[in-house]
Amino acid sequence: MAITRWNPWIFPRWIDEDETEMFFNTEDGALDLYEEDDNVVVKMKAPGFAKEDLNITVVGDNLTIKAEKKEEKEEKGKNKKYYRKEIREQSLARSVTLPSSVKSADAKASFKDGILTLTLPKAEEAKPKAIQIN
Repeated sequence: MAITRWNPWIFPRWIDEDETEMFFNTEDGALDLYEEDDNVVVKMKAPGFAKEDLNITVVGDNLTIKAEKKEEKEEKGKNKKYYRKEIREQSLARSVTLPSSVKSADAKASFKDGILTLTLPKAEEAKPKAIQIN
């Protein structure tokens, strides 16, 4: 199935080649990025994922968050007759440029109720310095 055209009247949906609407959830992967004291804080929505599904990397001033959930395997020998099967593999990826250098080795992460929270301490060179006048 190839996506062929954008339908601006039903945002955020695409129309595929069979004229079927494909809905993309714009809330998954939505994030807030802000500074607080000596930290850069990132909060990102990742509903439907477990903390084991998340992969977080910082390279230079670039933060990348990836999440991947594999489809549940069907059990052999079970006599299941599906009428709908919408729970499938799920993935998301976000990459953002951080506003300042951080000490990624000292980063803290928590994941609760589908919200990932990263607290990244600013590197010393990124912290404001007071200059004394002689």
